[in-house]
Amino acid sequence: MENRSDLLNEQLLNDIGNIARVTSAEGRVASYIPELSRMSAELFSLSCQPVDSPMVETGDCGQFFTMQSMAKIISLAFAIEQFGCENVFRHVGMEASADSFNSLMRIEMTSSKPSNPFMNAGAIAVCSLIFKAYKEESLKRITDFLKSVIGEENGFDEKVFLSEKRSADRNRALAFFMKSMGLLHGNVEAILDLYFTLCSLRCTSGGLAKIGAMIASGGTSVVSGEKLIAKETVYTLLGLMSSCGLYNESGEFAVRVGLPGKSGVSGGILAVVPGKMGIGVFSPALNAKGNSVAGIRALELLSEKLDLRGLGL
Repeated sequence: MENRSDLLNEQLLNDIGNIARVTSAEGRVASYIPELSRMSAELFSLSCQPVDSPMVETGDCGQFFTMQSMAKIISLAFAIEQFGCENVFRHVGMEASADSFNSLMRIEMTSSKPSNPFMNAGAIAVCSLIFKAYKEESLKRITDFLKSVIGEENGFDEKVFLSEKRSADRNRALAFFMKSMGLLHGNVEAILDLYFTLCSLRCTSGGLAKIGAMIASGGTSVVSGEKLIAKETVYTLLGLMSSCGLYNESGEFAVRVGLPGKSGVSGGILAVVPGKMGIGVFSPALNAKGNSVAGIRALELLSEKLDLRGLGL
């Protein structure tokens, strides 16, 4: 299959953005974390970072938003690099799940580890593993790793962090339940604080595209040229993004877009075209499954126009 990546330009992204923006009226901005509901549903940005040429982007590219579940890619990559793939997946599975992202049903029914590291329970388990090793240094180590990927440090949104912490009854229940099952080790509140802070890290669609490009290039930063993660880590990320990256909409995303992706309830989606580019899209209005309506539409159009479908699956 030969794609048409050479057609990538700002006019193409403008055209895609104009079509995709209209669909945002079909969704709603996340409200279960109250601070997220303040974001305008009309915002939209789309950024493409090829592995070997400058970034191309359109829309509200300077708009910061919180990474939410997209930060799970960073924490998982960091954990695999530090502790090894085998050790990490002793604590969390690799299987897709038809359950919602904050479900605890399957853990309760099977008394087993979380299905995958992109569900909230699995991401909290990964944070537990990191916190056990690095304690109060955990956040700095992860954010230093993120800075090496995107070339800058954008801090975190304290208002979103506090809003998440105040409204985190479900995640708190998940964490304490896992602790009671022997699946979580250490101070639960400290582990949750790390998890909430990672979700509250600030990013732009361009930052997401740089993360995607690092994965697309086989683990090398497009900012510094430094090799940051091993090929085994890249393959693990791509496999999990393809099967679990959009929760219980992952199968439909694979059919419609055909690329590994990872979404967040702030309205961002990160996608990877292996060997070619990373893509970041942001639009806060979500569908019923918690994924950006306009973001999915934009990625579907981009995949169609550049003949990308299936290159990463």
